[in-house]
Formats: sequence, C-alpha cells, structure tokens
Amino acid sequence: MSAHDPTRIASSPVQVAKGAVVLSLSETQALCAKAARGAGFDWGHAEEAGHAAAWLAARSLPGCALILRRLQMRPDALTPAHSVQCPLRIGVALVDHVSLPEVTRDYARLVNVAQPGLVLPFIALAARLRGAYLGVAANGQDFSMYADGTAPNLAAMAAFCDLSVGDIRLKFGPRQARPVPQKKTCAPLPSTPMDIWRALDALALRVTVPPSDHSLSGAGGEGSDND
Repeated sequence: MSAHDPTRIASSPVQVAKGAVVLSLSETQALCAKAARGAGFDWGHAEEAGHAAAWLAARSLPGCALILRRLQMRPDALTPAHSVQCPLRIGVALVDHVSLPEVTRDYARLVNVAQPGLVLPFIALAARLRGAYLGVAANGQDFSMYADGTAPNLAAMAAFCDLSVGDIRLKFGPRQARPVPQKKTCAPLPSTPMDIWRALDALALRVTVPPSDHSLSGAGGEGSDND
C-alpha cells in the first residue's frame, strides 16, 4: 500500500509492544471522528467523538476503547426510550445548556448513561464555560472537574471509565471570575491494543473514497506553475 494512499487515516501508528500501538492526539482525534461517522453518526457528533477521545488520551485514559464500545452499538440504539442514553449526546446537551441563566439548581442528574467515561470531556468543558467547578459522583466514584483546567483525581477518573452504564450526579459550584489559565501538561499517551485500532480504522474507511484511475487522472495542475 502506498504511503500516500488516501484510504489511510494517517501514518502507520508506532508499535510500542506486541499487539499494542501508540497514537498521537491528532491521530486519535481524526481516527475516532472518522470511525464515528463511518458507524453512522452525523458529522457534528462524530467530531465530538474525536475531541472526547483525544481529551481522554491526553490524560492517559482509554479514549479509543471507550469510543469503540459506543460505536459498536447503532447510533440510535441508546435513547431515553431504550432507557440507556448516549454519552455523546448527553455531553453535547450538557455543554449547550450549562451557561443558560435558567440553570440555577446546584445539581443535575444524568441517568443510565452508557460508557459514562465519555461524558468526562464534556463535563470539563462545561466547568470552564460556567466558570465554576463541577463535582462528579457515580457508582462510588467522587471527584471534581475544575474551571481552570487543573488535573482532577485521575485514579477516580480511570475507575469511572471502567463503568459500562452509570448514573452521574453533577454538583455545580458557585460561579467565579474567569480563572487564570494554568500551564498545561500532557500525561504519557496510553497504548492502544492493535485490535481496537484495526476496528476503528475499518469503520473510518467506510467514509474514505479509495483512489481510482478516474480520480487520479484529474489530480494536479495541467500547466506549469513557473511564471
């Protein structure tokens, strides 16, 4: 396969151990976004899936694995009518509404969320937009996401990501002045099992058009670029 074959998502990932690879954050985001689109999500939610996977990976959390678990269900498989809700749609709704004036209650409850670890990036964004910390409690895990982006309890977050379904209780802290941005640090990128990468790559290829003689014949300029 050519190194310039457009059916590839990015350069081949670096294999760090037998059966495992490591992806850069940009590779993780692009791969998961295209995989979500290939699984049937609209482009808006697919892009949110990519952002969520990269946010988790930047904190050594299994973003690719969580996204794949969600994508292995149909896009419409998780709805209130089915009693279990989609974490991507729940997360987008939270971010869209957290800054509205009518959001005055000091807590919110998200019920029966599948793969609730995927909601964490949206909770972090909601805290920043609201300018206040958000306390998170679910299935015995209790930690806070801060508006200034400082690292919360990563061990509790990792345990939170192990949940397949959970109820999430959010406690809203008081609004504060805009925080001073903190210096960002990136944790070591997690390795991704090769079977997860291959499964995501296969989904992503559903929305990638392979090259053909016809498409290649029209590529490039017809004349010289020299003035």
